[in-house]
Amino acid sequence: MRSTIATIDLDALEWNLSVIRRQAPEKSILGMVKANAYGHGMIAIARALQHCGVDVLGTAFVDEALQLKGAGITIPIMVLTPIEEHDCVAVIENDLVTVACDVQQVTNLAMTAIAAGKIAEVHLYVDTGMLREGFRPHDAVEAATVIGAMPGIRLTGICTHFATSDEPHSAFFREQLSTFVSVLSNCAAVGSTFASVHAANSAAMWQSDSTHFTMVRPGLSLYGYVSPGSKEMSLRPVMSLSSRVISVRRAWPGESVSYGRRYVVPEESTIVTVPIGYGDGYLRSLTGAACCLIGGIRYPIVGTICMDELMVNVGNADVKQGDEVVLMGQQTANDGHTASIDANDIAQWASTIPYDVTTSVSARVPRCFTGRLAAMAGIQTQLKKN
Repeated sequence: MRSTIATIDLDALEWNLSVIRRQAPEKSILGMVKANAYGHGMIAIARALQHCGVDVLGTAFVDEALQLKGAGITIPIMVLTPIEEHDCVAVIENDLVTVACDVQQVTNLAMTAIAAGKIAEVHLYVDTGMLREGFRPHDAVEAATVIGAMPGIRLTGICTHFATSDEPHSAFFREQLSTFVSVLSNCAAVGSTFASVHAANSAAMWQSDSTHFTMVRPGLSLYGYVSPGSKEMSLRPVMSLSSRVISVRRAWPGESVSYGRRYVVPEESTIVTVPIGYGDGYLRSLTGAACCLIGGIRYPIVGTICMDELMVNVGNADVKQGDEVVLMGQQTANDGHTASIDANDIAQWASTIPYDVTTSVSARVPRCFTGRLAAMAGIQTQLKKN
């Protein structure tokens, strides 16, 4: 195994799920595992969530759902972007739940279902303001009526997605929520009701109970972010990212570090090299802005971040080859003080969002799963394969 590893704490995942359940008691939970579970390892995370009793798993694409099916996931899987015509057979054969975003798409699915002698389950997707896909609010009632009457289709749910739920006191968030509630009321007036109603992503789930409906869709909150802030409900980051020092050299004033000579050593210092770079998903845009932990102390990452390596100025510290370097996570110093860097810190340095940070950790970085659930049959088998 490489010195560079992403450690995935399944105890933290289990804790975060318990916090979410306290926030949305008695609501169904659709756990988002798209994009390799936001970089955390989709198969193992899905198995852990299934063991913990999550009701549904959410993917972006059909191929992700098929990977879960192939890994033995048995709980319902919902594909949350519009399927294409060539996906219909796989959707039907694997009993996937999909979003209904236009009539032709659902018609194609219905024809495939009828030919196979099966029923396809769909949720009506209402575009209340994202302008990505789905039925406009003024078309949603008619769409529910038409789709609900289609042979081969079972319309069991309705959903929407918020554009600004991560912005406190957003007027547009309230407008979207009001629009969705109106659509529900108008559908009910013509006899269209739904067993599953969902709108709340992680941020919306914390912002207002009125978004919970019958089901919530936590994504990043499962992995330790978008927390409400109170101590008893604080979330725990699931991923940490670490490596080791592979080279130590003394540098002199005026010498430059890495490509482009963007960093010139101001005074005699020790420069250490760490085998992680943008090829591993440690963003090149962090150049000149990021820090890491060595011996529980923050040191600046200097020079242009390379594809496979980065350099750190540790001043005159006694850092040796093989010393642990924490890029994301916690580390304790000799004096007992614990320092930490999380995805929010890295996102701020890179002028991006924590979603980008965790999903960017590439497949060539080994995932090491820890915690109670990692030792259980099924997950442990998957870890050996990955």
